[in-house]
Parts: sequence; C-alpha cells; structure tokens
Amino acid sequence: MDDNWRNESIAFSARTDVGMRRSNNQDHYCVEPASTLRLWNARGHLFIVADGMGAHAAGERASELATKVVSQSYLKRTNENPPEALKNAILEAHSVIKKQGESDLSFENMGTTCDALVLFPDRGYIGHVGDSRVYRVRDRVVEQMTFDHSLVWEVKYNPSAHSALRQVAHIPKNVITRSLGPTENLVVDVEGPFKTKPGDAFLLCSDGLSGQVSDTEIGQVLEIFQPEDATESLVNLANLRGGPDNVTVVVARVKSVSKSEEIDQEIKKSTKVYEKRPPLSAVALGAAITACVLWALAGVLLLIREDAQWFMAVKIGAAVAAAISTTVFFVLGRASIFRGAFSDQNEQKLGKGPYIRASAAPTREFHDNIDAVCDELCLVLKNDEESAKIGFKPDWKGIDEARKQAKSAAASEDYATSIRANFSVVNYVMREYKKNSPQRKNGR
Repeated sequence: MDDNWRNESIAFSARTDVGMRRSNNQDHYCVEPASTLRLWNARGHLFIVADGMGAHAAGERASELATKVVSQSYLKRTNENPPEALKNAILEAHSVIKKQGESDLSFENMGTTCDALVLFPDRGYIGHVGDSRVYRVRDRVVEQMTFDHSLVWEVKYNPSAHSALRQVAHIPKNVITRSLGPTENLVVDVEGPFKTKPGDAFLLCSDGLSGQVSDTEIGQVLEIFQPEDATESLVNLANLRGGPDNVTVVVARVKSVSKSEEIDQEIKKSTKVYEKRPPLSAVALGAAITACVLWALAGVLLLIREDAQWFMAVKIGAAVAAAISTTVFFVLGRASIFRGAFSDQNEQKLGKGPYIRASAAPTREFHDNIDAVCDELCLVLKNDEESAKIGFKPDWKGIDEARKQAKSAAASEDYATSIRANFSVVNYVMREYKKNSPQRKNGR
C-alpha cells in the first residue's frame, strides 16, 4: 500500500528560527509521522517542541536531548497506553538531561521545556512541561490546550497561590516553575484524550512566538493558512515585532481520511491485530477461572463418591492454582488485559484543558496591523540605501498587486483574503532578506 493515506490523514509543517537578537538557537523540534496505518492507529503521529535554557550550548543540548529521547522512548513503549507512554518518555528525557547536567560542568543546570502532541485517527494526547504551548483551532475558535508552568500563570490562575504574591505589581514573565533537567520530582502534565475531527489545526510553539503574537492572532493565521504558509507567517510576524527570542512552530492540520475500502480495511485489520496480542494478565485470569471450575467439580465428586482421596487432592491442587493465578492477574494489573484496545470511551479524562479560548475569526484589526507592517516594509525597500543593505531588487509589480487586493478585500470585509494578500508581501520580503543576509543564512 502506498503512502497516500498519510497525505490524506494529516498535513504538517515545522520551522525554527534563531530570531533577530540571539546568536544561537536553543530550540529544537521533532516530527515523527507514523510510517504505516497500523502504527498510526497504535502509536499516532508524534510532534515535539523543546525550548532549551542554559549558558553557552547547554540549552541547545538540553532541547536536542529532549526531542530525541522523548520520540525514541515513546515509540518503543508499546506495552503502555499512549498517555502513560508519553508521560514516561518525558520523565526519561528529564532523567537523561539531569544526569548529563550533573556529570559535565559545561552543561551544569541545563534545562528545557517540552511539549509533545500525539494524534491518532480519532483523538489526541499532549505531554507538557514548561511554558511552551500547544494550541488547537476548531470552528473559528483558538484554544490553549496547555497550562503555562510559569510564575505568572501560577499566580494568576492557581487559586492556592499565596495572597502576598498576588499583590506584587510586576511578576517576571520569563520565570518558569517546571522544566526538564533542573526540576526535582518533576510532574508531567498530560492532557487528553480529546476528540479530533477534520479541519482541526494544532500548533506547538516556543515562547518566542507566544510572547510576540497574541492568541487571537495565532488563531487567525491557523484559520486562514495551510501549515506551510502558517509556519512561515508566524515566524516572520514574531521576528518583525522584534524577534527577541528563538522562534519554533510546528503546525499539524487534521484532514479527512479517504473512505476507500482499502484504507478502511487496513485500519480495521490494524486494530484487530493489535487487540489480539495475548497479555499475560489475560492468561493468568483464564488459568484462575479454569482452576476454580476444577475445584468446584472436585467438590461435587467428593459428595457422590466414597473413595474421595484422589478428588480431595484435585480439589486442593485446584484451589492453590486458583489462588496463585488470581494473584498473578492482579499483580500484573487489570489494565493490561485491555492492552491495545485503547479507546477514549474507556479512558479517564486527563488534564483540565483547554485553558484559554479566543476567537480565531479574521478581523479588521488584524488586517490593519499587517497592513501597517507592509507599509513599513515598503518604506524600507524604497530607501535605496536600506534596500542595498538587504541586497535584492523588490518585485514592485507583484507587491503593488498584492496590496491592492488586500485593500479591496478589506473594503468588502473579506478579511481572510486581505490578511492572506498582505502576508504574501511580508513573507516575500522576509524570504529575500534571509536569503541575502549573511548573518541570517547561518540561523538554524
């Protein structure tokens, strides 16, 4: 079977940028789409974003380890259900980062945030530590699916926060309360299962984006653009607003799976095969039931036969076997009997997300904002000295046509078209700037 099913199930794009003020990029991301329908049904498509912290190369090393260890660990934990595997994979990455930070002085106190999203055919899960974020856009509403582990959020949204802290006029925005590496007794937030449907758009991002672009603006970009254009537009907008930090964005849009008979049969087959694996606890339960039946049968025969010595031995042996096999069943865990039959109908809802909701409908205000950005870019390009610094000759005909289309659409209150047209100018200019700027060529 070819890979058309993957293109029909999901569209995604990922982009990371050093920003406008940093010399190195401490962000990392990982995209692991399932290679087969069977794996999609069993393990899902996996997306990860990590934002590192630490002097010199420590933060970059921490975020790299996080994406690598979490992806490898999650995919190999086939005996655990998805939310459990996601949580344990992040804890494993935490242990690896902590150990390396303690053993190598150059990586001392290194840490990282970590957001991991897993998308199955009908549902999703999130593993989360730190202040990187996961958003979902559905039906023109943008939702923040994760709780920021930052001092600002802990004080603002945690009802148990100390009252004295609530009186503080200014709370630093960059203080995070949990991270992989430095945090002792780390607790991983797991959100889900949450149902997915065609058209849902998910965004994972570092705070280099969320610090510069508002929730409703993020929602509008995801509403208007497909993943490739969305990632480019969001990174450029953050950079044009100063780009004080590294910016990483991963966008995944759920698409309609083809209803072809071949794909439907493969999904059913993968589910059937996955559910047929005989867990040890199921074997133990079967042995316990069989032993109990033999015990009862021996008891009946003892009542009707005079020579009962042999039946007494059977009864005693069956009782011992029943006790042992029943104990094994409970020790192995009742949940493992359902291994492979993962369903959000049988799972407890984890987490409390979404935590924030905002409109993602395209607005005049956002059009005006991006229109003003285009005005500023055009002024720079018309200055011969500044244009020479950038190093390219603008396509003024294309720019003017896009600007006219944007203004015409805005006049008709078609803000999606106007925003799309203005971003075509923004992305064109930023693309050429990065292409011709030596210091930007080396930005990861």
